[in-house]
Amino acid sequence: MSFIYSTAGRVLATAGLLLWAATARAQEEPIKFGKLDAKEAAALLASPTPDSAAAEVLCDFGQSSIQGKKDGFELRFARTARLLIRRPAGYEHATVRVYLYHDPKNGGHEDIQQLKGFTYNLTAGVLSKEPLRTEAVFSKKINERLNEYAFTLPNVRENSILEFTYIVRSPFLFNLQDWQFQQDIPVRWSEYRTVIPSFYRYKETTRTYWPFTINETGTKPYATSYREGSNAGYGSTNAGASDNVYSITTQAVTRRWAIKNLPAFHSEPFMTTRRDYLSQVDFELERIQFDPQRDPQFIVGSWPEIEKELLEDERFGQYLKANSPVTTLAAVLQPMPNPTERAQAVRQLVMQQVAYDDTPASHARPGSTAKRVAEQRKGNAAEVNLLLVAALRAAGLNAQPLLLSTRSNGRVQTELPVVSQFNYVVAHVLLPDNKELLLDATDASLPPTLLPENCLNGQGRLLGPAGRWVNLMDTAPTLLYTRAQLTATPQGELRGSIRQEYAGYAASNYRRPLPELRQNWQKAHPDWQISKASVLAPDVSRPVALELTASLPGVEAPAATLYLRPLQQLVLSGNLFQADERLFPVDFATVQRFEYATDLTLPAGYAVAELPANMQLVLPDSGGRFLFNITQPTPQTLSLVGRLHLLKTHYTAEEYHALREMYTKALSKLAEPIVLQRQ
Repeated sequence: MSFIYSTAGRVLATAGLLLWAATARAQEEPIKFGKLDAKEAAALLASPTPDSAAAEVLCDFGQSSIQGKKDGFELRFARTARLLIRRPAGYEHATVRVYLYHDPKNGGHEDIQQLKGFTYNLTAGVLSKEPLRTEAVFSKKINERLNEYAFTLPNVRENSILEFTYIVRSPFLFNLQDWQFQQDIPVRWSEYRTVIPSFYRYKETTRTYWPFTINETGTKPYATSYREGSNAGYGSTNAGASDNVYSITTQAVTRRWAIKNLPAFHSEPFMTTRRDYLSQVDFELERIQFDPQRDPQFIVGSWPEIEKELLEDERFGQYLKANSPVTTLAAVLQPMPNPTERAQAVRQLVMQQVAYDDTPASHARPGSTAKRVAEQRKGNAAEVNLLLVAALRAAGLNAQPLLLSTRSNGRVQTELPVVSQFNYVVAHVLLPDNKELLLDATDASLPPTLLPENCLNGQGRLLGPAGRWVNLMDTAPTLLYTRAQLTATPQGELRGSIRQEYAGYAASNYRRPLPELRQNWQKAHPDWQISKASVLAPDVSRPVALELTASLPGVEAPAATLYLRPLQQLVLSGNLFQADERLFPVDFATVQRFEYATDLTLPAGYAVAELPANMQLVLPDSGGRFLFNITQPTPQTLSLVGRLHLLKTHYTAEEYHALREMYTKALSKLAEPIVLQRQ
């Protein structure tokens, strides 16, 4: 299934850029709150729930519009939803959470109004209807900008039908309500509509792996009025006792989206964050223009404007300008002639001086200063890496901050200049030969050349005079290499030495103490008996090597025929791709390489009766390859090689079948036996 992704600026005055510019006809709403009767309820209950889910959304309907109010305009978002609870596991969906934004500086806040709800239960053909009770409504503060408003519908049991409705009024015109079509339970119908007057323009972004059942754009007449205590404004004036009343008539753009029969969202292996996959529509206020004869007020700025704001932000820019003990120490490194080595030395210095507190961030904490972080010797990602940028500059290097969004935070919309997309910052160094380094000082287990794996997420935004997008997908692979020298006994026992190397990004994950490495290997290979283990873990630029002396038991007595599977006993257990079907792409942070080589000495008195056939598989578009090769250098020795390389970081859902088939065939081939016969 292909990913459908579109971004469109809402052009409110130019009809030629609309999908169609005819006046939109009134559309019947897909749900009427409180209008469920026994006959309709019985029909809903008789219709099977997809995948036998514990609950499903029958209809989720939202509408957003802009209306006049005292001193300006407000957003009004109305939502009505109906759910069906099949089993107790679905009872949790009887609690609904609404998040309301408030401005701690100016005191503005969003309000929830006209909240109502019913629980319907059909018993012997009679439909009962129990309303939401006031005592089942709760609110709490989430952080300085968000409150949670939660309510729980009453008397929920198996086959209850739940219904609720509410309106959110918001003075924040930038916060046009986003809409999520897909949920953790099946959705029969999800629909969202907006009515936006021509003087407001929003940038719209839709993401979906499911085709829209409805995706319409139109226009309609629009009229509203608002009160102001001053004489400024547009429109005709009707003076009141204390306020001026302005009436506005114009055209509005109407948008309508709907998707039917959405399955429950389930995370699949090798994905980024769920937000990248859920079907949804998002908005950013782009500009305001009441009078076509005047210049518009742009809300979504340009990247240079964002950079200027960041450099003036005390939680960002001050770290690039402030002197601290770290920058003082870094200045001593200026005489180092090699700029790459100097940059790496600065990174090492920062890691020695300031520890990372495991908090991803694109800004410093409120009230934090560079000097205080250096004194406390601990900081979040922004505090550590902005200090790194400042230290690199103090060492005489051309360094700039680079904003990015981690894999757990989601993809960046590169066409949308909004800083809230980012949750991390690293250092970019331009070298004299126009080569560049990306440096991060939060993970001492990584070499200087590698960013943390969670940072490998598309592109990052470089700030500074040469602001641009920078590719974050590192060429270093995740590499697991296994080399074994084994001897077989007449009982079929395999014994010898095994060396497992972890290189590239795998080295960081396996740079652990020996007891932990040994335990993890034993857990992955439970049939082996380890008699000796050691680990070689040189500096972070080198692979980690686990060396084992081990044996794999055979049978009690010598056998006339032996079936040996040395590679099967050494590969990682299990298939990475278990599901027959996949809805979403496979998304690796890095390319994956697994390599196995085994020299096998045969027991005395035995000869090869049958060997697995050699095999080579290749994915389309150079997406990957598998190689299996077995040779017999001498009558008593065999040499086996297996290589499985997944050479792309992103495989579409359409490519999944070929990827899974190659991986499955590779594991099957590595499991084929070598047949030995006693002479």
